Amino acid sequence: MQEHTRLVGKRRLPVGWLVVTKGVRTGTSFLLRTVANLGRRGVGNDIILEDPYVSTRHAKIRLEGGRYVLYDLGALNGTWLNGQRISRIVLMDGDDITVGTTELRFKEVRG
Repeated sequence: MQEHTRLVGKRRLPVGWLVVTKGVRTGTSFLLRTVANLGRRGVGNDIILEDPYVSTRHAKIRLEGGRYVLYDLGALNGTWLNGQRISRIVLMDGDDITVGTTELRFKEVRG
């Protein structure tokens, strides 16, 4: 069985990833590290989304205290979680994120 958590000190950290469920890259998965910047293009983005309604620097996901946290970076069209516009929120396995017209599902395995 594949190991889905990372050991840091004596704590096991979760492993998270995003799966594109609607958009140009449907079916593509992105493994999340400590910080992942999402955007249409540009230097510094870890996840590039080919969507004209996604801002160059749209959103960020950061691992904080063993939880993945989603931040909107002031995107014109906003960042949405499960149909609600957000500025900052802790993600849970199965959450649906919408940026522009692209939809992504957050997946997480905890140790």
